[in-house]
Amino acid sequence: MEETKKEEQSISISEMEYLPVTKSVRESMRVQKTEYIRQQMRKRQEQEDALMAQLLQEQRVIDGLQQKINENLEQTEASGKYNKEFKESMNAQIYALHGISEDKLEGMREYRNAYYQGSAFSLFLLSAALIVLCGALHGFQSEICVFMLAYTGIEGALLAQGTKRWKIVDGLCRLLYLLIFPAMMAMFVCYELDYPAYGIFLPYATAAGVAVLVFATLSYFLYSPYRKVKKQVREAKHHIGDIEKTARKEVRRNQKQREKEEKKADRLQQKEDKREERRIRISKKKEQQNK
Repeated sequence: MEETKKEEQSISISEMEYLPVTKSVRESMRVQKTEYIRQQMRKRQEQEDALMAQLLQEQRVIDGLQQKINENLEQTEASGKYNKEFKESMNAQIYALHGISEDKLEGMREYRNAYYQGSAFSLFLLSAALIVLCGALHGFQSEICVFMLAYTGIEGALLAQGTKRWKIVDGLCRLLYLLIFPAMMAMFVCYELDYPAYGIFLPYATAAGVAVLVFATLSYFLYSPYRKVKKQVREAKHHIGDIEKTARKEVRRNQKQREKEEKKADRLQQKEDKREERRIRISKKKEQQNK
């Protein structure tokens, strides 16, 4: 009896799991209940550890997939850049075979722009000179001078911000710009020679000028340099939606698989709990019999 007391005093709570216990302690109802609670807590801790390990594993998989995605994007960009450079190099070699250098090609591209810019500048100066001439002959408040001033303003609207329009609209604006000064000259000649056609053409010329001005202004405000980008954004959103649908299907399938495994684990746990309860009842009966 004294040896049993000494043995019980020598066992601490933290050493219960590692040191042997006496028969009386093992058959104690309080000890068995505490041991059962401890086992339940240990199982819960194991489940939390398993969940944490799963989360860490998922994060490692996500990091690996993200790295692969970044590598694929870099390879795609590098491939596109290489294809573009290869195409430019191939074109340059073909032009070189025909005796055409890159400088000549650049000069040919800039020649048209320089020719149009020179023509546009000359026409604008002539229009300004025509305004001054009309003002000197008939006064700056005269009808013909106001008409010339309005058409010169239309020229400015057609000429300004040409790069911020669609190519087709910009070409049409350039054509209209080249036709403005001949129309001004025709109206000036009719006015100076006092032709009856001046009174007939004036309302139509005014309406046409307003229409051209509205067209030039709207073409500038309606131009969007991100139109192609918006299309790519719509395609990207559609792709994201497809990815989310696929991910939801995979998640539902994995959830069903996990629920099956959890149900199976619950059934096994219930069986184990029943065995534990049965063992506790048997231990209680033995304890009552010993008393």
